[in-house]
Amino acid sequence: MTRYRRGEEREDLLVRIAEMYYEGGHTQDEIAQAVGLTRSAISRLLTEAHQKGIVEIRIRRPLRFDSVLEQVLVERYHLLGAHVLIWHKENRYEELRSRLGLAAAQVLADLIRPGMVIGVPWGKTVSAVIDALDVSEPVSVRVVQLVGVLGSGSHAYNAQALVERLARKLGGEGVYLYTPFIVDSETTARTLLNHQHIREAIAVGRQCDLVLLGIGTTDEQYSSLYQGGHITREELERLRQARAVGDVSGLHFDINGRTPEVDFHNRLVGIARDDLLRIPTRLGVAGGEAKVKPILGALRGGYVNRLVTDSRTAGQVLAMDGFS
Repeated sequence: MTRYRRGEEREDLLVRIAEMYYEGGHTQDEIAQAVGLTRSAISRLLTEAHQKGIVEIRIRRPLRFDSVLEQVLVERYHLLGAHVLIWHKENRYEELRSRLGLAAAQVLADLIRPGMVIGVPWGKTVSAVIDALDVSEPVSVRVVQLVGVLGSGSHAYNAQALVERLARKLGGEGVYLYTPFIVDSETTARTLLNHQHIREAIAVGRQCDLVLLGIGTTDEQYSSLYQGGHITREELERLRQARAVGDVSGLHFDINGRTPEVDFHNRLVGIARDDLLRIPTRLGVAGGEAKVKPILGALRGGYVNRLVTDSRTAGQVLAMDGFS
């Protein structure tokens, strides 16, 4: 091994020592002897390599699942499958969403087959799933946008952006719905739905084999529609007064899964409730205290038939449903 040369660029030295230690498996004593420095100097340089971002350490916590809760959910709600991530942390919603995204990405990767049509609405949890998805080779699928576009401030989890990202990751083809998510009147919505390109995209959506769904809430603090400025406080309050607790793809339901009597749905541009419920695999992903009522409503209404959630949330859903 070549010894350290006076005048050697410091960052080059940091890289060389880091490679010897982390990739070459050499001890600090061996590196010190090889480069002509003291062991304490090597220790300080490795610390500096961390601080400068030359070396990054990632801890990959393995996903663990609760098979008992999974079986209870499958039997009670007649699901195709349930995937319950073991989770004991409180008030860590962002971290939970990331972990659920990773878990759901693994489920999604197992379900995808060549020739499939995959539907995508919008949402931060759906975005987390797509971020975590990793496939080893391209899959010839079509990814279709099921709902119109939210406001410009939410590009990262807009349906159009999600379709583009998922199609690119899978090496498939995207089918886009170039229209707003919600409009000012039923008349405007009907006019848009009669437009040829929108009609064609909706028709592809009806052919979906699988749909990836986040489960939204009408809880003001956690409602992406309200927090993102896509609906007004008055619209949210009308949904709450009609007993809506959650939604998938903007289609709201009460805790029993029934559709509330509001004009909100008449102003949506996207897949209809009946068409959504005919999709063979409806993979719902959600967790956290604010999603307990929405998940229960979605299960009772049949909006999802395969669920990815966490053990705390699953236990609360079952308790709310009278299971002990």
